[in-house]
Amino acid sequence: MNVSFSRGQRLFFFGLLAVVTIFFLWMVRGFLFPIFWAVVFALLLYPAYQRLREYIKNDTLAAALVMLGAFLLVVIPISWLGTRIAQEAFQLYRLFSGSNALASITLPAQIVDSLSIVGINIAELQMNIASWAQTASTWVFSEALTLSSATFNAVLKTLLMLYVLFFFLRDGETLGHYIMRRIPLGDRKERALFDRFASTTRAIMKGTVFSAVAQGFVGGLLFSLAGIENAVLWGAAMAFFSIIPAIGPSLVWLPAGLILLATGALVPGIIVLAGGAVLISPIDNILKPILVGREIKMPDALVLISILGGLGVFGVAGITGIIVGPVVAALSLAVWDMFAEEFEEELTTQG
Repeated sequence: MNVSFSRGQRLFFFGLLAVVTIFFLWMVRGFLFPIFWAVVFALLLYPAYQRLREYIKNDTLAAALVMLGAFLLVVIPISWLGTRIAQEAFQLYRLFSGSNALASITLPAQIVDSLSIVGINIAELQMNIASWAQTASTWVFSEALTLSSATFNAVLKTLLMLYVLFFFLRDGETLGHYIMRRIPLGDRKERALFDRFASTTRAIMKGTVFSAVAQGFVGGLLFSLAGIENAVLWGAAMAFFSIIPAIGPSLVWLPAGLILLATGALVPGIIVLAGGAVLISPIDNILKPILVGREIKMPDALVLISILGGLGVFGVAGITGIIVGPVVAALSLAVWDMFAEEFEEELTTQG
């Protein structure tokens, strides 16, 4: 139905459109993150859904089976991991808050003498490290407690995300066409924006999140083999620091290995250091480029800055910022590319 508006009616209509849209977004603001994650997982799972639909010939059943697989492979492991991290964070907090745990560590006399020669007071060093460790463990415990206290809310949002994901998988093509018809940029530009959004989301999930999980898993396994307590928590820490290119996880396993060697635990120290150098570090340099490939089309420095910016906006307790930051950066680059293409003649003339 075509409706012809006068100038006044047009202004009123666009004002009304803006008001109802803003009010709707404000009304559902508490559910925007679950919807966003439903979009992310839909982009990742849609190829599997398409292949399964070719065999089953039933859209609803194919979407339901993909959802079931995602629940078994993603939701259940993440729930277990979150509970385990909270438990180990409490153990770490209790260890450092109850007593000066590091003060009881006795270093070999040769190391103490060597440190004294260069002017390092081992007792003062232990106290400083203990103070830092207590502060860090308190922060980790408070973050874990916050996540634990929000468990019921998280369960509800997860169920909502799965519910929305089902419809995104089953009706994704129809919904995509509906949205694109209402973006006044033209089919080519709309497709370019969507492709940039989709490719960046997939690349970040595969290259950053999956490689982080791999590094955290290997790191936690090494710590467990070395007999280090709270290995799951330290593995999660390595996964988090993996967003820093090249050196990220080494901020955890390198000091741990050196401390083990310094305290006379030679075999565990060698396991951690050798495993970190041979198994963990290559993941960032080998696995991540394979997973990302050329999809993201952004310099590594911009990816890192956008991830840190996303974490600054959305907080470090979740991984939403890790995805949103690079996606916003990629869309910004895409829009500027469109600007340069659209006004190429004017820009060339002025230049």
